[in-house]
Amino acid sequence: YVAGGEVATYREARGVNDVSFVAAGPTSNPSVEAQCARYGCYTDDTNSCLGMAQALVETRGAITAEAAARRCAALFRDNERYRGCPPTAKQLQALVLEGVPPALSGLPPHFPYPGGSFANGGAMRISPLGITHRDADVDALRAAVAAACLATHRHPEAVDFACVQAAAVRYALKAAAFDAARFFADVQAAVPPSSAMAGVVARTQAAFAAHPRGCGTFAEAADAAVAALTTIIAAAPRPGSGMGFQIASVHMCPCVLWCVARYAAEPLKAVQLAIAVGGDTDTTAAMVGGIVGALHGVGWAAGPLTEELENGAHGRDYALRMAEALYALHVM
Repeated sequence: YVAGGEVATYREARGVNDVSFVAAGPTSNPSVEAQCARYGCYTDDTNSCLGMAQALVETRGAITAEAAARRCAALFRDNERYRGCPPTAKQLQALVLEGVPPALSGLPPHFPYPGGSFANGGAMRISPLGITHRDADVDALRAAVAAACLATHRHPEAVDFACVQAAAVRYALKAAAFDAARFFADVQAAVPPSSAMAGVVARTQAAFAAHPRGCGTFAEAADAAVAALTTIIAAAPRPGSGMGFQIASVHMCPCVLWCVARYAAEPLKAVQLAIAVGGDTDTTAAMVGGIVGALHGVGWAAGPLTEELENGAHGRDYALRMAEALYALHVM
């Protein structure tokens, strides 16, 4: 939401240039609380995942760049609640709905950066593909991921991170028991060995292996995670990104992998750790939740996490139905 033009009024921040958002979190302002409260609502990350899930179901798993782009953009436009997102994302969604081809939408002059976006948005929405492609070989997985990301996140680092996330979800679906070394090996195999993402995964694995995981408190685990991740992220500087807000794919990737590996046996704590490390917390938590959800099913999230989640046309029950439809697909 942004200021609405009249005193103490607010409107949805649908415009590309609507960037002065009402701050998130609890408020003591009764006007903000009455007009902007979003308790129990999911964010643009889950909205994008649902759009990708729709595209996969509609194409029976034979995802195309056009289907992924149009379905994600359409659900953002048509969802019963408006989910805020960055101006560049709004612009790309508008271009897709105007008919700009996916092969062009993520490049100049439509997108300001040559080579496309290296941000985390492609990986953020890719978890459903890890379900449908759980038995696909690496080449088929990578081709599907690249198609799904093409319109908005075609930079190699963005595609690599999306491959890591999809590989993590499919590992979790198929693992009889979580093994950190096997987990890191599986996600490492999804990216080119010489890529920047491969280096980030390797540094994360090495730091995690050296990290003591005894019976310390959750606060101690969070402090240790922040210290390790700060070092990993600092080794791969990217403009506009860092530990304070991990918008770059090479910065979000270690946060996701660390939280999953640290608390794979305790999924709620894995999501809590994703929040505790700070920065782009809704993205980190959504991606971590996707992986530990694939590992443990839905039982761990019973109670307030799901009972108080919005349940409109595209709410909790819809998401559960989409999960079942995705698992019914089996792309080889």
